[in-house]
Amino acid sequence: MDLTILQKTDSELIIMASHKSTKRVATKEIQRRKAVGSWRLIANWQPEKEKAVEERTYAAEVVKR
Repeated sequence: MDLTILQKTDSELIIMASHKSTKRVATKEIQRRKAVGSWRLIANWQPEKEKAVEERTYAAEVVKR
């Protein structure tokens, strides 16, 4: 197991992800860093926005007998 990928910076991982030979390893490390919250690439990176969930409440019709 090659642990040198852990020492790479975020910008180095982006460069590695663009090359075919290192794409798989780099994308796995990027996903891992995003999952643990340590992905903070400065250049052109925006945090992923959560989609707003619309909740609708419908009133039931009351029928008197």
